[in-house]
Amino acid sequence: MKLTLNATKVVAASLVLGIVLAGCSSDPPMPSSQLLQRIESARTPADHESLAQYYEGEATATRTRAAEHRKMAKTYQGMPTGGKGNNNMPAYHDALATQADSSAADFAKLAEIHRRMAATARP
Repeated sequence: MKLTLNATKVVAASLVLGIVLAGCSSDPPMPSSQLLQRIESARTPADHESLAQYYEGEATATRTRAAEHRKMAKTYQGMPTGGKGNNNMPAYHDALATQADSSAADFAKLAEIHRRMAATARP
């Protein structure tokens, strides 16, 4: 199979980006010790509101990753892959997008829970 220089660059860049994002999109990282400390010490409405904002930010970032994976899936559609011509990359990125959507929903739920906790916490 003969690829032009530009096509080779696109494929190489896509593969590198895919590897990087795959590492970012796997299971959410364990909470940092600082975050765990914030959760353990949350007592006031402001404490819980701060945690809600954190989780909203995580949800937004995760939705962005899902959108990036959907774009990559479209980019890989119809690309020759060599070998038997079996291009699993669109399905791979679609699955990562679905996983990211699920994580984003979980983060949004955590934000909602902390907002309710903020409403009932004493100042």
